[in-house]
Amino acid sequence: MKRRDALVLASGLAALPFSAARAQARQVVAYTAFADAMTALAGPFRERTGIEVSQVAAGSGELVRRILAERARPLADCVISVGGDAIDANPQLFTAYTPREDGVILPLLKVSRNWIPFSVTIPTAVMVNTRLVPEAEIPTTWRELADPKWRGRIAFAGADRSGSALQQMMQIIHNFGEAEGWRLFEAMLQNFVITGSSGAVPRGVAQGEYAIGLTLEDFAQRYIVGGSPARIVYPREGITLAADAMALVAGGPNPEGARTLLDFIVSAEAQRLIVERFGRRPIRTDVAAPEGLPPASALPVNNVPNDWSVANQREYLARYNRLVRR
Repeated sequence: MKRRDALVLASGLAALPFSAARAQARQVVAYTAFADAMTALAGPFRERTGIEVSQVAAGSGELVRRILAERARPLADCVISVGGDAIDANPQLFTAYTPREDGVILPLLKVSRNWIPFSVTIPTAVMVNTRLVPEAEIPTTWRELADPKWRGRIAFAGADRSGSALQQMMQIIHNFGEAEGWRLFEAMLQNFVITGSSGAVPRGVAQGEYAIGLTLEDFAQRYIVGGSPARIVYPREGITLAADAMALVAGGPNPEGARTLLDFIVSAEAQRLIVERFGRRPIRTDVAAPEGLPPASALPVNNVPNDWSVANQREYLARYNRLVRR
């Protein structure tokens, strides 16, 4: 009995059909919000284990909605590099797992039993095109992004489509409190150009389409290392330094293969690849951070509390959707 779906193979080949024997076919299906990293990891994973990785790439929110729609007959084995909030808000869709090398994961990243850290991210950074924004005008606070002079010049992925954009919105509300936070965010929203994807934000800033973008630190850093005229700002009122998430999909067709993949991603080999290729900070205590980034101790860290985020996420996302549709 065969089931087909339009999956993009990590190797870049045509999609393979699903079948009842796929669990024995040495193939794992990963839903991911970080396709480039999953593609880079798939090769060495295949060499070590003989298991192929197929991927479906989309934003965190879209992937979780897809898993929810497929819950009667799951097609994915795991999710990789998505927002932990999205998993915590839907724990029934996932199966908890402790990786083999759990002991080397930084303790401060273990904030949920529902998921495993994938890499350390700063999803609440601001990328500025230095050709479009004079040095004296570069914003250094969240509050400055509400200034009407930035109307139509700030890229934002959209909190309903991107897990990082949802974290950015939650960060702003957390920093200032609900009443003031929402007032500021609504003012910022008047200035935003909603791109619909997290990857379009730093690309657009690097190419001069937008003057400013709300993005992940490593997304911005890759363009800067590549020579783009940009810099990263860490707004003074506070940012989140945390981990994006990976987890097993409950009832996935190949749980053994998925556990093997998650174990590999936690390994020092995979974490070094993530650091070297993508500028992400590692989850392990024994792997060095990327060069050129400020130490965590120098950053204005004000992490959004996980419990608060989970408790308010649905209501705040619904409010966001009302704002963008009016």
